[in-house]
Amino acid sequence: MNHHTGKYGFKLLAAALLSITVSACQSQPGDRLTVVDPGDTHRTGQQQPVRDGADGADGKRQLTVVRMPTEQAGRQVDVAGTHKIESARIQSWLSEDEVQIETIRLVKAGTETEEPQYEYTTSIMNLLNGQIREPTGEEGQQMDGYMFVKETKSPDGEYSFIQKWKDKYTADNYVKDHRTGEMTQILGDNYLELGGWLNADTFVLAAGSMNGRGEIRKISAADGKVTTLPLEDPDVDVFTQFGVSHGRIYYTDNHQVLKVLDPGQTKPVSLIRDVWNFQLSPNSQYISVSTVTQSGAFQGSELLIYDSAGTLQGTLIGKGDLISYVTWSPDSDKLAFDVYTEKQPGMNGVYLFDTQSGQVSPLAPYYAPTEPLPHPTFPLSWSPSGHRLGITVDDSNSQLVTQVIDFIFN
Repeated sequence: MNHHTGKYGFKLLAAALLSITVSACQSQPGDRLTVVDPGDTHRTGQQQPVRDGADGADGKRQLTVVRMPTEQAGRQVDVAGTHKIESARIQSWLSEDEVQIETIRLVKAGTETEEPQYEYTTSIMNLLNGQIREPTGEEGQQMDGYMFVKETKSPDGEYSFIQKWKDKYTADNYVKDHRTGEMTQILGDNYLELGGWLNADTFVLAAGSMNGRGEIRKISAADGKVTTLPLEDPDVDVFTQFGVSHGRIYYTDNHQVLKVLDPGQTKPVSLIRDVWNFQLSPNSQYISVSTVTQSGAFQGSELLIYDSAGTLQGTLIGKGDLISYVTWSPDSDKLAFDVYTEKQPGMNGVYLFDTQSGQVSPLAPYYAPTEPLPHPTFPLSWSPSGHRLGITVDDSNSQLVTQVIDFIFN
């Protein structure tokens, strides 16, 4: 690992965007949406939340082109340095300074008739000194016999829901009580990696099925008791987007409508149309929504911010042909995402949205200083404090390379 020190300062001013400039002001619900985009000819109407189904959205989203203000109020964000990790991606953060990484090594090159063969190893890296060690104790035991382990801690940190995947399709599920160290196995087949904490001691899992959408299971962390939640929705065959937070369940249906279900109810409420992807902020105040438009003057994807009730918050964060790897920081203050745009000018690469200043800035100079600009090949990864961000891209020399960017917020 090469540890690059020194201070690379950049101010999160919308003027820093190379070609598309976005002023993302945190306005009150009902305020107009303002997009600073000197070269943009796309204008649509203001989109209101769908209350009674996908056909009920008759409001439109107003995009207004305005001049860029000379100064933006709010905090400044600096990049203090980067940490380069060769041939590896981040699996998880063990602390602010230690990451569990998966290293890839080419064992045998591919041919016209055979796929290349790779070797994968898991280790722990200290970002401060670059030292690498083998997983020990619980770190090593957790992966024993499984190809992948996912742990999701409860809001208060007292419990964890743990999925231990035997292969790509089946997992063993457990709840761990961190106060006692006790592990409780949760019975029932599981085919999806979708779920979240409904509250401090209840986990909701979209279990999936080989036939149909499968069950929605409410799991008590205290005793492992499983209750099936009924859902009356003929418009969802398989859960592809599913989130849980602060007592509510969110998912998209077959028609890309974002819906919300309150446990105790059987029928959902429709919130937003044309949703390609959504991410709930950890504090549940915001929903980031990637929309997809296939007709009209603009064909592509936009990234918007809504509140938990589905009300547009007056922010257009990004726009391009495809928006992916949208990831909230643990403190819900920052949103990182990747934009791909085939034609120039346009947004391209990874960007950072700061909710406190309402501004967006490109991160490409810190993980890919040369052209052509690579795009992430794995999800973006925030440190526990939200002051570091890991970005993994393909590399011609080492298969993969991960750049961890250190931020300073003033």
